[in-house]
Amino acid sequence: MVHALAKIHSLLQPTGVLVDIHPTPEPPAIQVRVGSEIHAAGWLREADDYVEYEEADRAIDDAIELGMFVLERQGQFDFTTHAGTLRELKDHLEAEWQEAFIEDTTILAIEDLLRTPQQDKEILLRESVRISRLRPLPR
Repeated sequence: MVHALAKIHSLLQPTGVLVDIHPTPEPPAIQVRVGSEIHAAGWLREADDYVEYEEADRAIDDAIELGMFVLERQGQFDFTTHAGTLRELKDHLEAEWQEAFIEDTTILAIEDLLRTPQQDKEILLRESVRISRLRPLPR
């Protein structure tokens, strides 16, 4: 990944900026909203334990240490996926996130929370995302 950042560094104008956005390595929370109440159901799991996000963090740190970039600003925000049904969430994961899976205990918790007679309900997948603004240092 540092190689990719070195390539980006070579392509940026001196006044350019690199904005890096990638998820944090924490498993995304799965919640169920029923009316105005939000209930925790579990977490989304991934076969490789989100190792690629830790690698992305390290690559950014390495590029800064190597003097390619200076970190100007960094923040974090939640990216939320909304699903009306468990099938809809599973279809989304199959299409967009092949290594992810939902543990059986979390599925049971989701199904239990969705059984309420309340009509206004949905499943929320909350992914924590890091955003960094990096300025290239002179070559």
